[in-house]
Amino acid sequence: MTRVKICGIRSLDEALAASRLAAWAIGEVFAPSPRRIEIDRAAAINRELNSGIIKVGVFVNEDVDELKRIARISKLDIIQVHGEEPPEYLEEIDLPLIKAFSLKGPVEPEGLRRWPAWAYLFDTSSPGVKGGSGRTFNWQWLEAIKGWRNMILAGGLNEDNVFRAINRVRPMAVDVSSGVEFSQGGKDPEKVSNFIQKVKEADADVS
Repeated sequence: MTRVKICGIRSLDEALAASRLAAWAIGEVFAPSPRRIEIDRAAAINRELNSGIIKVGVFVNEDVDELKRIARISKLDIIQVHGEEPPEYLEEIDLPLIKAFSLKGPVEPEGLRRWPAWAYLFDTSSPGVKGGSGRTFNWQWLEAIKGWRNMILAGGLNEDNVFRAINRVRPMAVDVSSGVEFSQGGKDPEKVSNFIQKVKEADADVS
């Protein structure tokens, strides 16, 4: 079963909708971004959620002590680092880690193993943007790790292409942000529902 992470959550209503629709995780962005969330707001949201949904904090080149402080206050379950953090940076964090890569070419499996991560996330490389660009990349670049059970696919996913993406890449999870938003921003529950339904259909087709 392919897990679904709804990233860029900024309100309790969005988080509760993701939980109600059986998303695996929500992502809260603590890095510079239009979807950035304040620490106190994230903490308030996460206090209202049950243990059935994972809370992922997204960081970019954050000071490691500040990251730990935010994780503690916000009651995060998993940390996602999306910058140029070296392998030794990850070793200082005592929560499960997702290391994100903005791809510019094919993935080399041996290179990934330098990072002591729980999972690896692959996103589209866009100048000046760390995720949430709404653009896909060449999924063939993941051919060498197709079917890895610790791979998360991101980058321009939506209800129209996630079925094909899962069939092509066979990831552990898919990560969506702009693909389930209203045109003016904010998560659209109908799009979230449609996206998750397409994931279920892809899983049934793969199996």
